[in-house]
Amino acid sequence: MSFKEDTKNDLPKWPIYDKNEINALSDVIKSRNWWGGFPGDHQGENVWRFQEEFAQFQEAKHCMAVCNGTVAIESALIALNIGMGDEVIVSDYTFVASASAVIATNAVPIFCDIDPNTLVMDVNKIESLITDRTKAIIPVHLGGNPVELDRLLEIAYKNDLFIIEDCAHAHGSRYKGKRVGNWGDAGTFSFQASKIITSGEGGAIICNSDDLADKIYSYIDCGRKKNGYSYAHYSFGTNYRLGELYAALLRKQLEKFPEQHKLRNKNGQYFGNKLNEIGGIQTMKLTPGTEECGYYVYPIVFDLSQFGKITKKEFNKKLNKNGIPTDDCYPPLHRVDCFKNIKLKKGIDYGNANWGKERSFDNNFPVVSDIYSRSIEFPHEILLASKNKLDWIVEYIKTLKKD
Repeated sequence: MSFKEDTKNDLPKWPIYDKNEINALSDVIKSRNWWGGFPGDHQGENVWRFQEEFAQFQEAKHCMAVCNGTVAIESALIALNIGMGDEVIVSDYTFVASASAVIATNAVPIFCDIDPNTLVMDVNKIESLITDRTKAIIPVHLGGNPVELDRLLEIAYKNDLFIIEDCAHAHGSRYKGKRVGNWGDAGTFSFQASKIITSGEGGAIICNSDDLADKIYSYIDCGRKKNGYSYAHYSFGTNYRLGELYAALLRKQLEKFPEQHKLRNKNGQYFGNKLNEIGGIQTMKLTPGTEECGYYVYPIVFDLSQFGKITKKEFNKKLNKNGIPTDDCYPPLHRVDCFKNIKLKKGIDYGNANWGKERSFDNNFPVVSDIYSRSIEFPHEILLASKNKLDWIVEYIKTLKKD
């Protein structure tokens, strides 16, 4: 029996749901309370309860739910007074939102290369990127793998910089005893359709400062104050609120998450050990000190010379054709068209950025450019499969060395 016939239909499909999600949505619809209302005047309860439950799970004091992970980053930046002409250091290996949120505040992202083993921001490169305009750092915990946060905090403290952790991949990740998102000034999360906790769309910001939480709330809810008059708008804000239907889904997904998280971590270690036994395969190495990993994606890097010099595209195609779901990794931000060709906001000076035109050449970002050229990723639901299915995947990859 071929690999495809034996396993494709047995691999977990995402998202996972049952009658609990269906009933939760039905209850909201029947209630006619389709939005949360205000802190002092609740219309529905799911948004407020989810914020409490997610803050508790992430071991943070405050959680503010928003409509997606992109505006979560933007809102944290605005609340920290990041704006016109400020520079924010961002990992070069991430989804565009980590940097486009900086653009949205009229600030300028500065791209940092990655560590070739952990595939996350190389903190040893950060200080060389700091200028008198630098105001913040956005470490991205790619695949749930934490950036070296204790070292990052030292650099930030020394240079009086804010840290906003991009935890879109890292729900539940723990580094040296503390959940990610709690190391910096704020942590941002995404609940987009493919994320390990999902409602299709949605996001959240966590923090441990009462003052910062109030500022974030005001920005995401039209400049209001908590428990203030609903038509009083005390500062500039916008509407990034999350709706009750999304929050109802998230509460049920959060109930399922701890068991899934435990299995992903168990299988992530097992799968990695098996893959690393194959000559020419390198899995993402967890940053030393990582105790739990979100494993939103599971990247692997392969040595083309040991696989008949097939291209990444061909490698990916072979796996997909045989029933193994994979995807391309994020193109490095310096390569993304809007940055490379500076198709961004009018009136903003991007002249001091370390990207754009010839500054976006790969030789200026050698590690991430090399890694991207020979890496693919498995979706996180792979790690919810049985060990037998993971073994099948490993055995198929071994056959590619014979092609």
